[in-house]
Amino acid sequence: MDDTFELRERLSRAWRAVFDNAVEAGSPPEAVVETMTAVAHARFAELFGTAAAASYLALLAEQMREVDHGEAESLIHGEAPEPPPFDEATAAMDPAWIEHDRI
Repeated sequence: MDDTFELRERLSRAWRAVFDNAVEAGSPPEAVVETMTAVAHARFAELFGTAAAASYLALLAEQMREVDHGEAESLIHGEAPEPPPFDEATAAMDPAWIEHDRI
């Protein structure tokens, strides 16, 4: 597998484009996120097994707790929170790409 930073960036932009397109089409953002998460988790379990999928979710949850802890720590010390890592201005993918069904 050609797993590079550039590939991960491209895939992140693709997921964001799908999300944005679904929301612009009238889907509630919460429903889009929950559905994308459920589909991704199910596919992860198919590819790597249910135990690996459960462990991965546990690791993600731990990372989120660490981020929350770090943000709380910053606020306690009077520091501004970090900006979100995704910059929509750099997303170059056409958000309507999913409508072009090639299957």
